[in-house]
Amino acid sequence: MDLRNYIGITSLSEERKTPLIFAIMFFIVFFCALILGSELQKILNLDLEMGWGQDIVSATAILLLAFLFKAPKELLALVKPKHKNWLKYTIIIGVAIALGNFTNQVLSNDPNFNRGLEYYLFELTMPSIAEEIGLRGAVLGFLLYYAKQSGFSNAKIWLIIIILAILFGIAHLYSAESFVEGLKAFFMTFSAGLGLSWLRIKTASIFPGIIAHSIMNVLDNILGCLLW
Repeated sequence: MDLRNYIGITSLSEERKTPLIFAIMFFIVFFCALILGSELQKILNLDLEMGWGQDIVSATAILLLAFLFKAPKELLALVKPKHKNWLKYTIIIGVAIALGNFTNQVLSNDPNFNRGLEYYLFELTMPSIAEEIGLRGAVLGFLLYYAKQSGFSNAKIWLIIIILAILFGIAHLYSAESFVEGLKAFFMTFSAGLGLSWLRIKTASIFPGIIAHSIMNVLDNILGCLLW
């Protein structure tokens, strides 16, 4: 797969100065906003089980910052998918990761598929929107500009995707209760990061990634309720 010829790279038109520095800056802003949002939710003592605050604050911060730049929609890939088979790829990636999550839960010592309404409302919306806008939108967006301007080889572009997927996996380790659980969480989120980044580059849009992310977040629990 020669990513250099994918629409998500070839369609980039805006010339951006120091895109690598801005990619790092947006990455820092994203995670600082996650922490700030989480703390605000605690301070406000809201009767919520899920992390609404962190995702709302992080997505808002990235959007506000991105719109200070030229062509923000192109940067964040907030455009209509440009590949004719985008829906097929979206479903394949979303379902594949969801099945992996389902298998992981079934093999765990205490699988828990009994989730409330708030869980499904949150997982269908917040993580997919915030993480795709922040990571696959802004951070990967600037990295793709950097790759195109620098004439990166296919291997170097894949290296960017792998590094971003590793960071995505590390970011999900905080909720792990043991080393083994942390390792499982890292592997699943790393795999998801690879698939979602590829989808963004393949379709030149983050909307397929948002949909796939939502699918993988809830389908495993729906299957668990139906089959377990």
